[in-house]
Amino acid sequence: MDKYKLVGFRGEGGQNSFRSRLQRSFPRFLAYCGMMRACRSVPQFRRRKSYAIGLSVPGDADFDIYNAAASYAAHGRAIVHGGDDDTEIVTRNGSRWTKTREMELLATSAKRHRVLVVVDKGTGFPDSFRLAADGIVAVGPILPRHVIAGAKLCLGADVTPEQAAFIATVPLAIISAAMRPGRSISHAVTLMKKAIQPKQKEVSGPTLDDLHGLGEAGAWGRELATDLADWRAGRIGWEDVDRGVLLSGPPGTGKTTFAGALARSCGVRLVLGSLARWQAKGHLGDLLKAMRGAFDEARENAPSIIFLDEIDAVGDRERFNGDNAQYCVEVVSALLECIDGAESREGIVIVGACNHPHRLDAALVRAGRLDRHVRISFPDQEGREGILRWHLQGLLPDADLSAVAVATEGWSGASLEQLVRQARRRARRGRREMVLDDLSAELPRPVAIPAEMRRRAAVHETGHVIVALALACGELVSVSVESAIVPDPQRLQNGGGACFRDKSIKERTHDELLDSIAVRLGGIAAEEVILGQRSAGGGGGRGSDLHTATLLALAFEASYGLGEGLAYLAGDDEEELLAALKLDRFLHERVDRILLDQLRRVTEIIERQRLDVEGVAAALLAKGSLSAGEVREIVAGQSGLQLVEQG
Repeated sequence: MDKYKLVGFRGEGGQNSFRSRLQRSFPRFLAYCGMMRACRSVPQFRRRKSYAIGLSVPGDADFDIYNAAASYAAHGRAIVHGGDDDTEIVTRNGSRWTKTREMELLATSAKRHRVLVVVDKGTGFPDSFRLAADGIVAVGPILPRHVIAGAKLCLGADVTPEQAAFIATVPLAIISAAMRPGRSISHAVTLMKKAIQPKQKEVSGPTLDDLHGLGEAGAWGRELATDLADWRAGRIGWEDVDRGVLLSGPPGTGKTTFAGALARSCGVRLVLGSLARWQAKGHLGDLLKAMRGAFDEARENAPSIIFLDEIDAVGDRERFNGDNAQYCVEVVSALLECIDGAESREGIVIVGACNHPHRLDAALVRAGRLDRHVRISFPDQEGREGILRWHLQGLLPDADLSAVAVATEGWSGASLEQLVRQARRRARRGRREMVLDDLSAELPRPVAIPAEMRRRAAVHETGHVIVALALACGELVSVSVESAIVPDPQRLQNGGGACFRDKSIKERTHDELLDSIAVRLGGIAAEEVILGQRSAGGGGGRGSDLHTATLLALAFEASYGLGEGLAYLAGDDEEELLAALKLDRFLHERVDRILLDQLRRVTEIIERQRLDVEGVAAALLAKGSLSAGEVREIVAGQSGLQLVEQG
């Protein structure tokens, strides 16, 4: 505990000494004025009674100045008006209140006539002191009138109202360095403007109009820019602005780039935050302080956007267990407090970004927090061409990039940027200007699919189609088979696909779910019936036929109560379902029975419709793709499709 005792000063002589000590530092005088103004809101302080006051001061960089001014705010009244000084000042900056410290603080509050506890915004007060205190108050912003009075008293200088209004917005630490005795006020103001310029300067980069392939996210961002402009002009209230949004999408789709472009389009400050960035500061107390500091920075620079990257790393309190559970719960709770705490959030837009939105705590995405969900997917062909144009930065202005855009289907913005970078390098190595062939040369070369593999792919995809038509499950759009693929060890090799249009509203009944599982197993059943054995093409990774069929069967048994038992064992999201499958041997057996039963069922359908499968597969091999109408014509020209009994 930091203790200051100033005794022996009484009457007029004590007042003169007090004033002479206070006027030695202009920033300390400003801090003193702010603290006195805050303390006067507590009746006991105004009436010169005993008091216990908690004082929250702004800004870590200025804490030492406020700390020095605290002795004048707390002792000053006793000095001026006489009497024994029975005052104690306790300061806390950036460290947690331990149980021992709390007990010492309570003992001091009971023993001393006057107790002033000074903390920074990120530290807060123990609950026990909040009960004992006569008031918990925050030091407000510096007032221009205090600047004018302080400059006259401490520096003997005259400050204009315009200069005072600006100086009142500058941190005390910068004021302390810039406003020195003998230096003109105009020169000091110029120095202060230069000192704060880096904080306000926006990093150059694209705006939303420069980015392509954003889809829904781009439309939302432009709406936000309009709303913020209307809010600044007073045409709408802050309650009409989208204050929290969650961006989700695969890695590399440009969520971080979007945040920077959004801030530039809106003309506001961008504050970056993430769990990894905050954890780098140290232990839990340091992490929480860094987290609150990010929100304080956003609040001090409002209007602003605070971008919380990889927010799914924070986790869900429902899933925490083990030794670190309490730590994780405190992190989530602190983030919720920052997002939707007692302090005003006017002027602050919170943008969270993640790859896995289903891993977020439900409280984070409830109404009033990150309640708007915007998805950023891989760009379409037009978007890919626009992204290429942006990264080319004026190169190849007349070149037709459509062929490159088609060849990069499924690529992220980050991959397209890398493609342009590699093409630039190729041109540099040749000591020449870049040409379109440099881009084409850097594209992965497709490899022709062997005839036997292509036939297997055609049979496999046709199996899905015939089963879906037989069970009237889903609306067929098209089916295709590739003649060549681009080898990529990071992705499943897709030799073809059947495209269905799902119903907008699903009943998800017992029969409908079993039919959905059956359609997903139609491919491997067709391989077994037509080709004699199935390949590994039905599994091998997320999104494969076996993966999606297994998840449906798991939800059927463990979540929906439609299987052998009614017990609710897991939620219907993938992570919970697969965790339950690994832990419960009996659940594993039940899910396996469902899959085997449906495989037998679709095998019977394929055997019964063998001519249809072979006819559609042959046409698919010849043409490469078939529409739903073409498939139906082929089936009608064969034996005719037989609808089978559900179940």
